[in-house]
Amino acid sequence: MSYSKEMLDALERGDMADAKAFFKDVLAHDDDETKYNLAEELYALGFIGQAQRLYQELLGKYPDQDDIKTMLADIAVSNGDSDQALNYLAQVGPDSDAYVQALMTAADVYQTQGLYEVSEQKLLEARQLAPDELVITFALGELYFAWGKDDQAALAYSDLIQAGVAEMAGVSVKSRYAATLANMGQYEDAVAVYEDLKDALDVNDAFTLGSLYAQLKDYPRAIDALQRVITEDASYANAYLPLAQAQAADHQGDAALTTVQAGLQVDDTNPELFALGAQLALKADDQPLARTYLQKARKLDPENQTVMLAWSNLLLAEGADQDNVAFLEAIDKSGEVDPQIYWNLAKSYDRLDQPQQARENYLLAFGRFQDSRDFLLDIIDFFQSTAAIPELKAAMTRYLALVPDDAAMQARLDELNAEA
Repeated sequence: MSYSKEMLDALERGDMADAKAFFKDVLAHDDDETKYNLAEELYALGFIGQAQRLYQELLGKYPDQDDIKTMLADIAVSNGDSDQALNYLAQVGPDSDAYVQALMTAADVYQTQGLYEVSEQKLLEARQLAPDELVITFALGELYFAWGKDDQAALAYSDLIQAGVAEMAGVSVKSRYAATLANMGQYEDAVAVYEDLKDALDVNDAFTLGSLYAQLKDYPRAIDALQRVITEDASYANAYLPLAQAQAADHQGDAALTTVQAGLQVDDTNPELFALGAQLALKADDQPLARTYLQKARKLDPENQTVMLAWSNLLLAEGADQDNVAFLEAIDKSGEVDPQIYWNLAKSYDRLDQPQQARENYLLAFGRFQDSRDFLLDIIDFFQSTAAIPELKAAMTRYLALVPDDAAMQARLDELNAEA
């Protein structure tokens, strides 16, 4: 039995002391072919240092052996030594049998450096030389995925799926394909691919699927998928906010607040989770809890518009209209502004008996909320109180287009029309 075999057996037993001793014997006694094979085994097992030691010895004896250079370049990449990796690869010429592998390793180096165009050039050259090598297609898919070129990544992953490749380098090809579809906004297609994976979904895939269901407003399925994430890994902090949002959208306010509270036990640095918790607490008539949550959220991120709006909602609920106006008017509105700010301002100005300012802000909010039942009810009441009859009729007509079975509103509109 060779010392290489003795070493591998020791590693399998977990006897590191014996493995170390046998490695010395390998260096002293085993032949070069055995050392080469052992280096491959050790590299695959993650014993990078020992594999590198063997390859370096072999390269000294066989300086023209390009496959050894590519393996040493791979090891240099693993060690974060890009310069050394490229130095080895530069010694592998186009006529070498190892040239395609050298191109792929070079592409990996340049990708880690953020030089995506150079990496792409290397992989495209490799594909031209070896068009049937699916590992090159996979490498291109991974490059485009990291680069944000999702359409090209999707094509690569689709080719692999059609070739019957389910997994490569520990990566689920279908999962990657679904992720690229989601990134391109093709939510229904992405969901279909994820659902095809069924029980093979890992926790990250389940999180993405749940988020996609939420995007599609399929809240029951979103809740199921995101609850699965938390059940499998309660420390998965990112899942609590979308789960609570889905529960709230599905009219499960108590469950949503419970989810927020559980999420804050995992991560108490997320201002949007605090803000959502405050909104849910307000709906549950728990203003002290809402104020506590929002004070923490504002301390974490005072410029966060979600947090600012939640604070404004609290001031509205408390009837603190002067404070709400002062707070919202101080916000910089020169850039992109959430129209909810104007709606909240309009409410407070209306209650402060400042109809001109209320009207201006209602109109600023109208474009965004013209299909909101609650907004239309607010603006209808405002137009009624200010005797703005043409605007009142228009708002009522808009409301009835959304809620055609509201007989009381229809009667009010009919009465107005009869008075004209």
